[in-house]
Amino acid sequence: MSTPAVSTPELLREGLREVLYGPDGGPLAVGLFSVGEAGLLRTVHALTPAQANAPAAPGRPTPAQITVHLRQSLELAAAQLSDPYALLADDTEAWSVRITSPQAWRAELVALARAGQTLYEALYLPLSPDGLRLAFGAVAHAAYHTGALRFHLANLLAEGR
Repeated sequence: MSTPAVSTPELLREGLREVLYGPDGGPLAVGLFSVGEAGLLRTVHALTPAQANAPAAPGRPTPAQITVHLRQSLELAAAQLSDPYALLADDTEAWSVRITSPQAWRAELVALARAGQTLYEALYLPLSPDGLRLAFGAVAHAAYHTGALRFHLANLLAEGR
């Protein structure tokens, strides 16, 4: 009995879904990029605005800055997959962001979720080899930063902050 073939874009969508939400199967599930309930959206939603503005160490970016950077990266990847000639955004703004209110943090979290959804939808487009490389890079980049955010959140929780 043979296993049905899974397309590369389908694997990309599954990978992105896992990065955003964690693997299917609840808290005990283990995925390619994360363990159960450790997706990007759950992780950043667990951060308070104060925690989002505090770097893990002096001179390091804050979780809010990483979140904005990820949103911009997902938006850019989706734009480039939709239009290979899309203009590159100025992503330097992410590294100077300071969340000023709970409403601003919630707005950024909504924007991040929308960016993830936009990239997910772009993965239904016919993708060239360059588009596939771009999409794989975007998913891996998001997974990398999600792991860092998850580690930072775990440290905050262990310290009772």
